[in-house]
Amino acid sequence: MKGKILFKALEFLYDGAMTQVDFFGAVLAAGYGAGSSQIEYEYQKRKRISEAKKSRAEMLKDRKRRLAVFISKMKHDGLIEESENNRFTISSKGINKFSKLRNNLPARYYSKKTGQGSPIIISFDVPEKFRRKRDWLREVIRNLGFKMVHQSVWVGKGKVPVDFIKDLENLKILEFVEIFEISKAGSLNKIA
Repeated sequence: MKGKILFKALEFLYDGAMTQVDFFGAVLAAGYGAGSSQIEYEYQKRKRISEAKKSRAEMLKDRKRRLAVFISKMKHDGLIEESENNRFTISSKGINKFSKLRNNLPARYYSKKTGQGSPIIISFDVPEKFRRKRDWLREVIRNLGFKMVHQSVWVGKGKVPVDFIKDLENLKILEFVEIFEISKAGSLNKIA
């Protein structure tokens, strides 16, 4: 299995953030090699789009089949275990794999104070060799309530957490990130 999909699946089991069926369905719909933002998009899409193309029975049958295959692969690899109440938990091998895939990246959620203060622009140009760190950065910025203007330019309001800046420095990508506070927003008021 591709690292990002496996990472998200193990992360889900580790954090227990979404219902198992919805998450695995989103992972499978996102496809092989999809990033975390694509998986999140698929998850949100599944929540709000009515099933116009397939009947409910066909959709459930297909979802169960795909889920069974994915779970079977994870069980075969020893990454998850089934408890006595038919629930899945991450195994010790799964936790080790999750830690390796996580690559010691910091948490993606920081306490945020949105809607206060001047507009902030965060722009970055993180090299391809730091792709996982760049993906982490995008996810953190989104979680802080910023809106994407361009792939690497984000606008929002609120203070940027000091812990976030420290984590950028610890990850050795702070040099690729610029954070601007705008005192006269002009047309940015429409975006922020």
